[in-house]
Amino acid sequence: MENYVITISRMFGSRGHEIAALLGELLQIPVYDRSSVEAMVQTPGTLQDPGTEGETSGRTEETGAPQGFMARLFRREAKDPAADEAQALFNAQAEVIRKLAEEGPCIILGRCGDQIFHGKKRCLNVFLYSPDEVRVRNCMEMLHTDENYARTLIASEDRARREYRKRFSADFPDEVAGRQLLLDTSAFGVEQSARILESAARYLFFD
Repeated sequence: MENYVITISRMFGSRGHEIAALLGELLQIPVYDRSSVEAMVQTPGTLQDPGTEGETSGRTEETGAPQGFMARLFRREAKDPAADEAQALFNAQAEVIRKLAEEGPCIILGRCGDQIFHGKKRCLNVFLYSPDEVRVRNCMEMLHTDENYARTLIASEDRARREYRKRFSADFPDEVAGRQLLLDTSAFGVEQSARILESAARYLFFD
């Protein structure tokens, strides 16, 4: 049977990272976020580093990706090198994410996972959000910072995530399209939010 995947998109400050981590524990499956995916893209033996020299026609053992794949992707041949590089990086990360899903059930946090797995039957796409004032309090608590900095950071992160989704998602700016669950985490807290998602996953994927 095809492995199931849970993709979690979230507003910054809605405690999505904590919820994803707890959900992974409840379901006993790994969680892959931006840092882990980027590390896999950059690690030799998974996908080759952009600076790798000596391309060959072979494939890497870990991913089955053509050796020198990243080097070719990062060639600055497009009219807009920055946009070309961003698309190349997204493509490389998407390849890694699909490979992870082939290896076993998993949770993908961010990275436009719902877009990467568009059309996949055994996939639960989730969007987590909270009111702005709650997000500010969460940031102040988690980062031990003041209100002004928390608001500035939220605005910056919102803008960055909006631009990322605009670039790589066909559903931008619709947060509903393609998602089965939208959850206000402020209404339930971290633990109960994770348990709601666990129940949804068990309903969809477990006999």
